[in-house]
Amino acid sequence: MRKKKVLIPLVTTMVMAALLPVTGYANQISDVSNEIQQIKKQAAAKKTNANAIKNQIDAVKQQQQNTKDDIMSLDLKMNDTQAKIDDLNGQIKSESAKAKQAAKDLQAAMDRVAKRDGLLKSRVNAMYEGGNISYLDVLMGSQGISDFISRLDAVQSIVDQDVQILQDNKHDRDTIQQKKQQIEANLANLKKLETNAQQLVATLTEQKKERQKILADLQKKEGTLEEAKAAQEQAALDLVNQLQQKIDAQRQAEAQAVQAGGGSYTPPVQYTGGRFAVPVPGAVISSPFGWREHPILHTRKFHDGVDFAAPEGTTIEAAADGVVASAGYISGYGNAVVIYHGNGISTLYGHIRNGGIKVSEGQSVKAGQKIAEVGSTGMSTGPHCHFSVIVNGQKVDPMNYLR
Repeated sequence: MRKKKVLIPLVTTMVMAALLPVTGYANQISDVSNEIQQIKKQAAAKKTNANAIKNQIDAVKQQQQNTKDDIMSLDLKMNDTQAKIDDLNGQIKSESAKAKQAAKDLQAAMDRVAKRDGLLKSRVNAMYEGGNISYLDVLMGSQGISDFISRLDAVQSIVDQDVQILQDNKHDRDTIQQKKQQIEANLANLKKLETNAQQLVATLTEQKKERQKILADLQKKEGTLEEAKAAQEQAALDLVNQLQQKIDAQRQAEAQAVQAGGGSYTPPVQYTGGRFAVPVPGAVISSPFGWREHPILHTRKFHDGVDFAAPEGTTIEAAADGVVASAGYISGYGNAVVIYHGNGISTLYGHIRNGGIKVSEGQSVKAGQKIAEVGSTGMSTGPHCHFSVIVNGQKVDPMNYLR
């Protein structure tokens, strides 16, 4: 009995010691995951909270910052308007399909009625041409009881068929009336939906005009937003760096937890070299990496990426395999997607059109996969995709990876 008392604490200690590393790693994974979520919450808050951006710039640039905030606010409103338009277009498509199907059903019912009416008409004509012989005449002309029964069965079959035809015609005529009413309702609803869509398109057009006015005003303030723009880019870079570090820490903790538990850890695919896919295949490079005259500010400014000019709505593809670190509004870049490829390398795709982001945070993507559509949100004068490559916290020339 005494040996057992000593043995039980000893076994408990051994089990606890074996479980301690795994439990520690689990807590570490949980802590890192919470930190990633906290970073994303802070980034999400900046999408709608202008004060989070204003705090990053000097007080003397307040007026210029307000102009930038107006652009951001309008972009977000345009996102909402575009989403409503897309929803209405989906409803219009669905309602149109219902109307087309109702029209097909209506035509089918009318064809069935016409066919049955033709059958009845041909029978009446046959009776008329045969001398309008009645069913009673047919029965009275029987040659015996057996013939009478046969004729009675034949007459009954004809009568039953006629009754069935009349019943089917009544049912289809009711169907015709219902389908006509349904089509009228579909068309009325379509008219209402199209009117609403037209109103939203008009609203979006006005929002775009207002945005152009703000940009025109911004062009008059040459150089005054330079500091704000630099702060925005740095904030975006800081966000990417934080997410990279936390994702790496999470992956390391997961690997240690699996290995501590005796399992075999399969690391996620990471970029180890090779050529990136062009994010907008066939597009023209409108602005390379390096020094240039800013299209809005008209000042000499270092361009930290490559701009691919393309019509609005053109597909943007992932440059390499990776995981979506951020998908939403990033001040300065408008609607943007950031993909982490591992080994400290991320890519940023900016100025995506309203409603044009096609991936979500945490989603794994493959090289060449559609992730977004070209637009002109944020600090942009025309539709294009701004493409940046970030290596260990520094933006580098994307052409070194695209060539």
